[in-house]
Order: sequence, then structure tokens, then C-alpha cells
Amino acid sequence: MLEIRIDDYREVIPQLQRIRLMGIGIDKLLPFSIAVNEKAQKYNLSISAAAFRVIEGIDDYNIIGGMKNEISNLAMQRYAINQMSAPRDKAISSLLKLQNYGITDDEILDVYEFLNRARFESAPTIRR
Repeated sequence: MLEIRIDDYREVIPQLQRIRLMGIGIDKLLPFSIAVNEKAQKYNLSISAAAFRVIEGIDDYNIIGGMKNEISNLAMQRYAINQMSAPRDKAISSLLKLQNYGITDDEILDVYEFLNRARFESAPTIRR
């Protein structure tokens, strides 16, 4: 009887050594074992099917975590783009309002040139 048990252990020892080489110790195997047993009992699964589902859950968790990081990065980029384009959006909105009042593009450009000339001519006076 002991020899049969020893033969069983001889088959398992190489697998255990591989697990240990991966840096997985008893501290990580116990929670995994508990999770597998709970999943097996809760969903009436075999231990191997429950282990597979636990591993799938861990993979899904990692994927979701990566997606959350990506969403956060995209939100920051969107905020930066909105901040950079806000003045342009305001100018476009003002331009559309002026055009709505019947002011033509040429008239808008004429006013722009007039204001620039006035600013340029009054700059020396303002500095004194």
C-alpha cells in the first residue's frame, strides 16, 4: 500500500517542482485551492472544470484592469484635446453667430484688419 502511494507521489513531484520554479508557493496555492473548491461546490463542477473557471476569471480580471487603464488614458487625452480646442470652438461659434446676423466673411476680415491696425498704431501710446 505504501509503495502505491510512493508511486503516486513520484508522478506528482515533477509537477510540484515546475510549480515551485514558477515562483508559486503554498501561500498562493492555498487561496487558489479554496477558490476552486468553492467554485466546484457552488456550481456543481468537477475540480478540473472549477480550476479552469477560476483561471478564466483571473484572466478576465486582468483584461478588465487593462481596459480600465486604457479608458483612463483615453479620458485624459480627450480632456487635453478639449482644452486645446476650446478657443477654436469658441471662435467658430462666434463666427457662425456673426454670419447668422448677416455679416459676410469679407466684412469679418475687414473688421479684423481694422482692429489689428488700431492695436498696432496704439501700441506705442499705451507703452508710454
